[in-house]
Amino acid sequence: MKMKLFRSICLALVALAIVKVSTRAASVLDDITVSPFAAIRTENFDGASTLGGGLDVGYSINKFVSIHGTALGFEEYTCGSGAIDESEFFAKARFVSYAKEKFSLYGKGGAVRDWNDEQWATSVGLGADLRLSKHVSLGADYSIRAWFYERDKDSLIRALVNISF
Repeated sequence: MKMKLFRSICLALVALAIVKVSTRAASVLDDITVSPFAAIRTENFDGASTLGGGLDVGYSINKFVSIHGTALGFEEYTCGSGAIDESEFFAKARFVSYAKEKFSLYGKGGAVRDWNDEQWATSVGLGADLRLSKHVSLGADYSIRAWFYERDKDSLIRALVNISF
């Protein structure tokens, strides 16, 4: 009898642990965004422009601040280069929201890695986000990027479709 009671308590504890982990996993998914984007990079702010596309994955720390990682590929590289030409890790902070948080303005800043030229840069920028529904929004941002070595500064414009869970 004692063994059955012990087994029942253990099963109940395991069931509670599974419920707790699954509800926590669902709340973590609520804070994740996935954003495919199109990009235009302009050398030295008024030079040649290059088209590209990528994926931005973000995690909301709170209502105003999120952290993001991106992978970006450009059209100019040949098949011998990697699929990811640049990566960026940045933080985004929402400054102001309008119309019951349907439209917001934000600032962003972070670090960029160019995998083909093996260069590092810092990046700062501004952007806007328009929420279409609970899980979908459209966004655009502009960043200025300063490279550490013998490369001129450039700018990056992105148009995003943000999908949240």
